Amino acid sequence: PTELITYSMSAYKRLGIKKPIFIIEGLIKEKSMNFLFGPKGNLKTEYGLGLINALTRGKPFLHYDCPYPYPVFWGDFEMGGYDLIERDDAYYKKYGDEVGDLLHILQWEQQKDQNIPDVAGELGQDLIIKGLEKQKKLVGKPPLFVLDNLRSASGYNENEADAWRPIGKWLLKLRGLGYPTLVLDHTGYDDSHMRGTSSKSDWANVCLGIKARTSKGSKVATVDLHFDKARGLRPDETGNFSAQYDFNGNWTLAQSKKDENDEKLVAEIKVWRAKDPKITQETLADVLDISSGKVSQLMKKIPKKKEKPPFAK
Repeated sequence: PTELITYSMSAYKRLGIKKPIFIIEGLIKEKSMNFLFGPKGNLKTEYGLGLINALTRGKPFLHYDCPYPYPVFWGDFEMGGYDLIERDDAYYKKYGDEVGDLLHILQWEQQKDQNIPDVAGELGQDLIIKGLEKQKKLVGKPPLFVLDNLRSASGYNENEADAWRPIGKWLLKLRGLGYPTLVLDHTGYDDSHMRGTSSKSDWANVCLGIKARTSKGSKVATVDLHFDKARGLRPDETGNFSAQYDFNGNWTLAQSKKDENDEKLVAEIKVWRAKDPKITQETLADVLDISSGKVSQLMKKIPKKKEKPPFAK
């Protein structure tokens, strides 16, 4: 460009830019960049598959509503060729219907020389855009692009902001073209944030962290989820939550680890108060090794005994 385009605010408002609507209520909007991140082997892919199977059918997922069926372009850069079929079969049995062109799969094993060009380069980026445009023509809407996962899709230096920039700018371009994105990524030593440079989340709308807490041998997996970034969401939409998956296509909300710990503490407080009804909050804080403020918070969860009304004459 030889010059940049500017507007007065009043003229900008008259451009007719449409307000993005949620394709997943309270989570993912049209034309948005989003991340789902967590440690290796902590059900990122499974959670993503559960989410997009509900989305392509316009069905609710956990506490999120999908108002209408929305197309998805799933890019698998790491799993075995049959893995997606095996995992998707559970959701097919649950819902009992095919979604046709609403779900397109890009899988690395099925490519020439079993290779998808690095998404940090223009070749890899342009080939994916071609696939997105093809699906858009078939279904009439710009599909959600799910990239599983970032480390497998690119050999960029994770710790350098400049190395991330070409990928980030490409994801911004996709947003400008109307394509929402969901990038699956890993955590580093700190499970609260994505691995590598913090600049990855600068342009993101939502960054949702996931971590499993399932015992070995369990038939049901439990995960805890938290928002590291939530641009455009209300505070009441960004609380931590937990979910369980039974590997038969069924995701359900579960009690969080924090709530479980609080229940145990409340039970201990009841025991101590039964022993000594006059025990102070400071003493409870000492014996339970928590703060007095936490004790006060937990005390509110204990229902007060109703006093019997005086005997009417």
